[in-house]
Amino acid sequence: MASVKRLYYQNAAYHVCIRGNNKQYILRKDEDKITFLKSLEKFRVRFGFKLYGFVVMDNHVHLVIQTNSVVSISKIMHAITLSYSVKFRRKYGYTGYVWQGRFRSNVIEGDHYILECMDYIHNNPVRAKIVDKIIDYPWSSYHFYQGLDSCIKEYLKIDRLK
Repeated sequence: MASVKRLYYQNAAYHVCIRGNNKQYILRKDEDKITFLKSLEKFRVRFGFKLYGFVVMDNHVHLVIQTNSVVSISKIMHAITLSYSVKFRRKYGYTGYVWQGRFRSNVIEGDHYILECMDYIHNNPVRAKIVDKIIDYPWSSYHFYQGLDSCIKEYLKIDRLK
């Protein structure tokens, strides 16, 4: 059965989640997370979307993205996931699906909901019991919002998210 075509809204903000196939750890090592962030940054620059927040976990990623009037969320996510998949397959000699199905996305309506999304994604590593405090998890945008130094700033080539 064919999947239903996704609704697309111009200039909309989305909470996006993508997960490794069968919940596999596809962002296993720090260098894998860096590779993903480099792909994210490459397409952020190419497509001109706004990145408000993210968290990169071992088996999934949460993003808060605002599209523009030119490029749809589907095109953005296709480019990011395909780019990472190619590199992952090459590195690990992997065949088959890297990502589990289509990405999930919800349109964010209103400032209150975007703040809730940011809180939710930043607290993901705490809920997963990976760290005790948000500040201890380096693979999220939390550090950007707190004005803290981050090991990932060099990969995103930005001082703050917008």
